[in-house]
Amino acid sequence: AFTSCNDDTDGDYPRYTPLITTVRTIGGEEGEASADYYFQRDNGEKLYPSDKTRVPDYKGKERQRAIIWFNLLKESVPDYDYIALYAVDEIFTGKAQVVNTAEELEALGTAKTGFKDSKELFNLSKEWLTFYALYPVSDNSKHTFTVIVNEVKDGDEGAEQAEAADADYLQLELRHNPGGDTQGYTDGYYVSFDLTPLAELLEGKKGVVLHIETYENGSQEIELDLPQEK
Repeated sequence: AFTSCNDDTDGDYPRYTPLITTVRTIGGEEGEASADYYFQRDNGEKLYPSDKTRVPDYKGKERQRAIIWFNLLKESVPDYDYIALYAVDEIFTGKAQVVNTAEELEALGTAKTGFKDSKELFNLSKEWLTFYALYPVSDNSKHTFTVIVNEVKDGDEGAEQAEAADADYLQLELRHNPGGDTQGYTDGYYVSFDLTPLAELLEGKKGVVLHIETYENGSQEIELDLPQEK
Protein backbone atom coordinates (compact mmCIF):
# COMPACT_ATOMS: atom_id res chain seq x y z
CA ALA A 1 0.00 0.00 0.00
CA PHE A 2 1.18 3.50 -0.75
CA THR A 3 0.04 6.12 1.72
CA SER A 4 1.30 8.87 -0.57
CA CYS A 5 -1.22 7.73 -3.21
CA ASN A 6 -3.90 9.62 -1.34
CA ASP A 7 -1.84 12.76 -0.78
CA ASP A 8 -3.85 15.49 -2.49
CA THR A 9 -1.97 18.47 -1.14
CA ASP A 10 -0.04 21.02 -3.16
CA GLY A 11 3.75 20.96 -3.51
CA ASP A 12 6.58 19.30 -5.40
CA TYR A 13 6.40 15.67 -6.47
CA PRO A 14 9.26 13.44 -5.31
CA ARG A 15 10.83 11.14 -7.90
CA TYR A 16 8.88 8.03 -8.85
CA THR A 17 5.80 9.17 -6.95
CA PRO A 18 2.90 6.67 -6.72
CA LEU A 19 -0.44 8.44 -6.96
CA ILE A 20 -4.07 7.33 -7.37
CA THR A 21 -5.61 9.13 -10.34
CA THR A 22 -8.42 8.98 -12.89
CA VAL A 23 -7.51 8.16 -16.49
CA ARG A 24 -8.97 10.64 -18.97
CA THR A 25 -8.77 10.02 -22.71
CA ILE A 26 -8.46 12.71 -25.33
CA GLY A 27 -11.09 12.34 -28.02
CA GLY A 28 -12.25 8.96 -26.71
CA GLU A 29 -15.42 7.75 -25.00
CA GLU A 30 -15.98 6.01 -21.68
CA GLY A 31 -14.83 2.39 -21.76
CA GLU A 32 -12.85 2.80 -24.99
CA ALA A 33 -9.08 2.40 -25.03
CA SER A 34 -6.99 5.27 -26.35
CA ALA A 35 -3.28 5.86 -26.86
CA ASP A 36 -3.77 9.57 -26.08
CA TYR A 37 -4.65 10.11 -22.44
CA TYR A 38 -3.79 12.03 -19.30
CA PHE A 39 -4.26 11.49 -15.56
CA GLN A 40 -6.40 13.67 -13.31
CA ARG A 41 -5.74 14.02 -9.59
CA ASP A 42 -8.70 14.13 -7.22
CA ASN A 43 -8.03 17.84 -6.70
CA GLY A 44 -8.51 18.46 -10.44
CA GLU A 45 -4.86 18.85 -11.48
CA LYS A 46 -4.01 17.24 -14.83
CA LEU A 47 -0.85 15.24 -15.54
CA TYR A 48 0.00 14.63 -19.20
CA PRO A 49 2.54 11.85 -19.90
CA SER A 50 4.66 13.45 -22.60
CA ASP A 51 7.19 10.65 -22.06
CA LYS A 52 5.48 7.24 -22.44
CA THR A 53 8.51 5.28 -23.58
CA ARG A 54 8.42 3.02 -20.52
CA VAL A 55 4.75 2.09 -21.03
CA PRO A 56 4.55 1.77 -24.85
CA ASP A 57 1.67 -0.73 -24.83
CA TYR A 58 -0.59 0.99 -22.32
CA LYS A 59 -3.93 2.27 -23.62
CA GLY A 60 -5.97 4.55 -21.37
CA LYS A 61 -9.66 3.94 -20.66
CA GLU A 62 -11.90 6.90 -19.81
CA ARG A 63 -12.65 7.20 -16.07
CA GLN A 64 -10.57 4.15 -15.16
CA ARG A 65 -8.93 4.57 -11.76
CA ALA A 66 -5.22 3.81 -11.69
CA ILE A 67 -2.08 4.15 -9.60
CA ILE A 68 0.71 5.74 -11.61
CA TRP A 69 4.45 6.04 -10.98
CA PHE A 70 5.93 9.12 -12.56
CA ASN A 71 8.38 11.98 -12.42
CA LEU A 72 7.30 15.59 -12.90
CA LEU A 73 9.04 17.26 -15.86
CA LYS A 74 10.02 20.91 -16.11
CA GLU A 75 8.06 21.47 -19.31
CA SER A 76 4.35 22.21 -19.07
CA VAL A 77 1.48 23.73 -21.02
CA PRO A 78 -1.57 25.65 -19.77
CA ASP A 79 -3.81 23.38 -17.65
CA TYR A 80 -1.37 20.44 -17.73
CA ASP A 81 1.80 19.34 -15.94
CA TYR A 82 4.07 17.17 -18.06
CA ILE A 83 5.29 13.90 -16.55
CA ALA A 84 7.54 10.99 -17.44
CA LEU A 85 5.38 7.90 -16.87
CA TYR A 86 7.09 4.82 -15.44
CA ALA A 87 4.22 2.45 -14.70
CA VAL A 88 0.42 2.24 -14.55
CA ASP A 89 -1.52 -0.14 -12.31
CA GLU A 90 -5.27 -0.04 -12.94
CA ILE A 91 -7.42 -0.60 -9.84
CA PHE A 92 -10.99 -1.77 -9.43
CA THR A 93 -13.33 1.05 -10.45
CA GLY A 94 -16.81 0.47 -9.07
CA LYS A 95 -20.01 2.43 -8.89
CA ALA A 96 -22.25 3.91 -6.22
CA GLN A 97 -26.02 3.54 -6.28
CA VAL A 98 -29.22 3.78 -4.28
CA VAL A 99 -30.77 0.37 -3.54
CA ASN A 100 -34.51 0.09 -2.94
CA THR A 101 -35.25 -3.65 -2.89
CA ALA A 102 -34.04 -6.71 -1.02
CA GLU A 103 -33.47 -8.44 -4.37
CA GLU A 104 -31.02 -5.75 -5.40
CA LEU A 105 -29.18 -6.08 -2.10
CA GLU A 106 -28.85 -9.85 -2.49
CA ALA A 107 -27.50 -9.54 -6.02
CA LEU A 108 -24.72 -7.20 -4.86
CA GLY A 109 -23.34 -9.79 -2.43
CA THR A 110 -22.67 -9.96 1.30
CA ALA A 111 -19.05 -11.13 1.44
CA LYS A 112 -17.07 -9.65 4.30
CA THR A 113 -14.18 -7.30 3.61
CA GLY A 114 -11.35 -6.12 5.81
CA PHE A 115 -9.31 -2.95 5.79
CA LYS A 116 -6.20 -1.58 7.42
CA ASP A 117 -7.02 0.60 10.42
CA SER A 118 -5.53 3.77 8.99
CA LYS A 119 -7.39 6.82 7.70
CA GLU A 120 -4.43 7.39 5.37
CA LEU A 121 -5.61 4.45 3.28
CA PHE A 122 -9.05 6.02 2.73
CA ASN A 123 -9.60 8.96 0.42
CA LEU A 124 -12.81 10.88 -0.27
CA SER A 125 -13.62 13.57 -2.80
CA LYS A 126 -16.96 14.68 -4.22
CA GLU A 127 -16.35 12.37 -7.16
CA TRP A 128 -14.47 9.38 -5.74
CA LEU A 129 -14.25 7.16 -2.67
CA THR A 130 -11.10 5.04 -2.55
CA PHE A 131 -9.66 2.68 0.05
CA TYR A 132 -7.38 -0.33 0.48
CA ALA A 133 -9.51 -3.49 0.86
CA LEU A 134 -8.44 -6.84 2.38
CA TYR A 135 -10.18 -10.08 1.42
CA PRO A 136 -9.52 -13.76 0.62
CA VAL A 137 -8.83 -14.11 -3.09
CA SER A 138 -7.48 -16.55 -5.62
CA ASP A 139 -8.93 -14.98 -8.82
CA ASN A 140 -9.33 -11.24 -8.31
CA SER A 141 -11.06 -10.77 -11.68
CA LYS A 142 -14.21 -12.42 -10.26
CA HIS A 143 -14.66 -9.95 -7.38
CA THR A 144 -16.93 -6.92 -7.65
CA PHE A 145 -17.57 -4.14 -5.15
CA THR A 146 -20.32 -1.54 -4.88
CA VAL A 147 -21.06 1.23 -2.41
CA ILE A 148 -24.73 1.85 -1.81
CA VAL A 149 -27.26 4.01 -0.06
CA ASN A 150 -29.51 1.39 1.54
CA GLU A 151 -33.14 2.46 1.16
CA VAL A 152 -34.62 -0.97 1.92
CA LYS A 153 -37.35 -0.34 4.53
CA ASP A 154 -38.35 -3.79 5.69
CA GLY A 155 -37.26 -3.59 9.31
CA ASP A 156 -33.81 -4.98 8.62
CA GLU A 157 -30.42 -3.32 9.04
CA GLY A 158 -31.16 -0.81 6.29
CA ALA A 159 -34.07 0.75 8.15
CA GLU A 160 -32.19 0.75 11.47
CA GLN A 161 -29.20 2.39 9.83
CA ALA A 162 -31.37 5.11 8.27
CA GLU A 163 -32.93 5.94 11.65
CA ALA A 164 -29.54 6.25 13.32
CA ALA A 165 -27.93 8.26 10.52
CA ASP A 166 -26.17 11.53 11.28
CA ALA A 167 -27.82 14.13 9.05
CA ASP A 168 -24.43 15.73 8.35
CA TYR A 169 -23.04 12.55 6.77
CA LEU A 170 -24.29 10.36 3.94
CA GLN A 171 -24.56 6.74 5.09
CA LEU A 172 -22.95 4.29 2.65
CA GLU A 173 -22.54 0.52 2.74
CA LEU A 174 -19.89 -1.57 1.04
CA ARG A 175 -21.21 -4.59 -0.84
CA HIS A 176 -18.78 -7.29 -2.00
CA ASN A 177 -19.56 -10.15 -4.38
CA PRO A 178 -16.70 -12.68 -4.79
CA GLY A 179 -18.31 -14.05 -7.96
CA GLY A 180 -17.81 -17.67 -7.00
CA ASP A 181 -14.09 -17.27 -6.37
CA THR A 182 -12.67 -20.05 -4.24
CA GLN A 183 -11.22 -18.35 -1.19
CA GLY A 184 -7.45 -18.10 -1.20
CA TYR A 185 -5.05 -16.16 0.99
CA THR A 186 -6.14 -12.75 2.21
CA ASP A 187 -4.64 -10.06 0.02
CA GLY A 188 -5.02 -6.31 -0.32
CA TYR A 189 -6.02 -4.13 -3.27
CA TYR A 190 -7.17 -0.57 -3.78
CA VAL A 191 -10.81 -0.19 -4.81
CA SER A 192 -12.38 3.05 -5.97
CA PHE A 193 -16.01 4.11 -6.46
CA ASP A 194 -17.56 6.74 -8.71
CA LEU A 195 -19.81 8.86 -6.46
CA THR A 196 -21.27 11.09 -9.18
CA PRO A 197 -24.61 9.17 -9.20
CA LEU A 198 -24.99 10.27 -5.55
CA ALA A 199 -24.10 13.93 -6.16
CA GLU A 200 -27.52 15.23 -5.08
CA LEU A 201 -27.45 13.16 -1.87
CA LEU A 202 -23.93 14.39 -1.07
CA GLU A 203 -24.89 18.03 -1.54
CA GLY A 204 -24.55 19.91 1.74
CA LYS A 205 -23.00 16.93 3.59
CA LYS A 206 -19.78 17.08 5.57
CA GLY A 207 -18.80 13.68 4.26
CA VAL A 208 -19.79 10.02 4.40
CA VAL A 209 -19.91 7.19 6.90
CA LEU A 210 -18.86 3.95 5.21
CA HIS A 211 -20.28 0.75 6.77
CA ILE A 212 -18.14 -2.35 6.20
CA GLU A 213 -18.91 -5.88 7.37
CA THR A 214 -15.56 -7.40 8.40
CA TYR A 215 -14.44 -10.94 9.23
CA GLU A 216 -12.85 -10.30 12.60
CA ASN A 217 -14.50 -7.16 13.98
CA GLY A 218 -18.09 -7.32 12.74
CA SER A 219 -19.74 -4.17 11.42
CA GLN A 220 -17.37 -1.21 11.27
CA GLU A 221 -18.04 2.45 10.48
CA ILE A 222 -15.46 4.76 8.91
CA GLU A 223 -16.28 8.48 9.00
CA LEU A 224 -14.69 10.41 6.14
CA ASP A 225 -14.85 14.15 5.61
CA LEU A 226 -15.02 15.81 2.24
CA PRO A 227 -12.07 18.10 1.48
CA GLN A 228 -12.71 21.72 2.36
CA GLU A 229 -13.27 23.99 -0.62
CA LYS A 230 -10.70 26.74 -0.94
